[in-house]
Amino acid sequence: MQEILRKLDYQPARLSDDELQCPENVLTEFFDNTPIHECRDLVWELYKGWTYHTAEYDSNQTTTMLLFYTHLIGFLNASFVHIEKERLESTN
Repeated sequence: MQEILRKLDYQPARLSDDELQCPENVLTEFFDNTPIHECRDLVWELYKGWTYHTAEYDSNQTTTMLLFYTHLIGFLNASFVHIEKERLESTN
């Protein structure tokens, strides 16, 4: 756990001690408050806004942001599937 905390503390995490011990609760709360289809739409809007204001950036930054967007959507989808699987297992 100390190694994880050291990596996490490289940047401010803003997670409580409880959230550090049970991070799946953060994911559950996230998807309870923002349905997956809204998450995808909001991330797309953030990406569109970024690209709209990046005329002065080079193509490498645009490519990096597009890859980040793609990975973030994959992360959201995988997190959602993980939480839903946990919910199904807990009811069985």
